[in-house]
Amino acid sequence: MAASSSAAASTSCAVAAEANGSTSTIVATTKPTGHHILKIDGYSRTKAMVAAGDSIDSSRFHAGDHAWRIRYYPNGTDRSNQNPDAISVMLELQDAAAGRNNGAAAAAAVKAKFVFRLLNKDGEPVPSRTYRSSVHSFPSSDGFKNWGFLRFITHGDLEKSGHLADDGFAVRCDVTVMGGIELRVEPASSLAVPEPDMHRHLGRLLSAGDGADVTFRVAGGEAFAAHRCVLAARSPVFKAELYSRGGFLRPAAAGRPGTRVIDVDDMDAGAFGALLHFVYTDTLPEMASADVPAMARQLIAAADKYKVERLKLVCEDKLSRRVVADDTSMTPTPMSTPTTMTDSTTTGDDPQRRQRRARFLGKFVKFGACFSDRYFLPLI
Repeated sequence: MAASSSAAASTSCAVAAEANGSTSTIVATTKPTGHHILKIDGYSRTKAMVAAGDSIDSSRFHAGDHAWRIRYYPNGTDRSNQNPDAISVMLELQDAAAGRNNGAAAAAAVKAKFVFRLLNKDGEPVPSRTYRSSVHSFPSSDGFKNWGFLRFITHGDLEKSGHLADDGFAVRCDVTVMGGIELRVEPASSLAVPEPDMHRHLGRLLSAGDGADVTFRVAGGEAFAAHRCVLAARSPVFKAELYSRGGFLRPAAAGRPGTRVIDVDDMDAGAFGALLHFVYTDTLPEMASADVPAMARQLIAAADKYKVERLKLVCEDKLSRRVVADDTSMTPTPMSTPTTMTDSTTTGDDPQRRQRRARFLGKFVKFGACFSDRYFLPLI
């Protein structure tokens, strides 16, 4: 009694430990994204009037709890360029303390990424003129207050692009401000959810035969009661046999007026019982090691007949493992001409040769399973 109480207490503690577990997640957060559209009305005039290195700035806009503006450079940012040929667009942080570097008044750097897009005449983004940044610090460690694209578009490309409407165009900037790193802890559910056990319930349904509506009579006269809906769900061949008009059904069996009878002449009772067990539970029943080869041979044939592909693979795997195990347990016989190994050992007991022989036999067993006993049995 004390041992039983101790075991129960141990189980209770294990369940409690599992239920009290938790999960933590490291999350790099972002703040809401904001955007601003800057329209340039009079492109040719701004290009003629604004010198290289000078900008025309947008109004302030807010994104991620910070103030920003777009800086538009009609002739680029390089003041020394005597023949500017491109437009530059930059994003600048406009917070009150941005850019200060004097002690306590300095603001913490704001990390953000952004996208600049040229808009067409309909106000839609032009994919070939969409530029995305990596994450930048505003201001940077070098003191730069703005980031952007120095050659957003050349004058020639813009002028022949068809995106100028009445000497005007527009640029959209989307800003995403990066938040901090958060650690989120999620407590485990207080309920311990058991493992799926549908296969056990279906196995009991097969064993009890409750509600069975079809009977299989195998060689030797043994009968197996089963359920048409389960068989049809697992095998297209069973579905065709059991639900087609006429099919292979015989009149109701004695004592089971609600069932029909199907004769199975190509399997013995043990193999057909194993087939039904797999159909209901997706597992093979326990069997003695000596029975595996003959049973697997019949089940592979049944899997082919009823189109239960997983059963075929499971049986082939069991046969392959058995051949490999039997082969590696044999005492090797030296070959007439020894093979020279890299360690100068001259012996026919070559591990690589044994592995190749095992793989060959495994493949040959799978091949032979589809043929008669005279091909298959010598390999078992």
